[in-house]
Amino acid sequence: MNVWEVFINDLSELREDEDLELSIRTLNPGIYKYTYKKVRARVSTSPEKYPDKLHVRFGRGQPHDHVYSIQVLEELNVIPEEYL
Repeated sequence: MNVWEVFINDLSELREDEDLELSIRTLNPGIYKYTYKKVRARVSTSPEKYPDKLHVRFGRGQPHDHVYSIQVLEELNVIPEEYL
């Protein structure tokens, strides 16, 4: 199980059970902690629905008191193909 974190402005940005493009960062211990990834994922307010946990923070870093679950469907490349 991975633990992720996302920064949003409003909870309406996390539409349940829809494919969303999110910038998330890992909270897993180790050398890659706080590493950001751009992903296509599904989220749920139910902490048990998807395999990974998602902590939500608002604009200035205020934590939301509810833990969501997330399923990362694919990692998106933020660098255009022509520059790879």
